[in-house]
Amino acid sequence: MVLKTRGSAALDKAQRRLALLKSIEENLDLGYGLTVTAYGQLIDQTRAMLEAHNTLLSEIEESRKTMNQMDRALSELSGRMLSGVATRYGRNSMQYLKAGGSNRTRKSQPSQSAAPETPPPTQAA
Repeated sequence: MVLKTRGSAALDKAQRRLALLKSIEENLDLGYGLTVTAYGQLIDQTRAMLEAHNTLLSEIEESRKTMNQMDRALSELSGRMLSGVATRYGRNSMQYLKAGGSNRTRKSQPSQSAAPETPPPTQAA
């Protein structure tokens, strides 16, 4: 799953509008805090945040790939460790069972201690 970086239609529109507002007057002040300077600052902050957001997405993707590689390496080594115990002690040994191996001979034998199922007692209504 690749995380997609994003753009901002609002940022693109605001940059175009800023250029148009500056064509009216370089330091346009419409009152009530509506200035070209304030508008430009918010555009810059938004652009910086978008860049930071996309950088984080890229780092997350890189981290995900690294984590997957490490998982595969660990899984492979786990299998090799169990195989090493099997080679040294045998697949039917207690050491193999302790290391997380399963005893095939026990799995293939049917359980002799299984009691026949009895139906649950019925209760009178």
